[in-house]
Amino acid sequence: MRVGTYRLTTPTIAVLNKDGYHVAHTIPAGEILTVEEGTVFDGNKLVEISWNKKKVLMFPQDLRARCVLDEA
Repeated sequence: MRVGTYRLTTPTIAVLNKDGYHVAHTIPAGEILTVEEGTVFDGNKLVEISWNKKKVLMFPQDLRARCVLDEA
């Protein structure tokens, strides 16, 4: 995936850091995700993206399968 903003088409799990713990959270369909410069999609390793002004971790295969480039 390239740098840019994407719209999530299906509710998808992301991992957030809350009070020093990793917590799974479902991001609803329709939310905007941002892939920033320097993000490396390397196999099945979690990648850091931005959602709602927060850094979250998601699986690259989820991003590829469940996001469309946001043209708004």
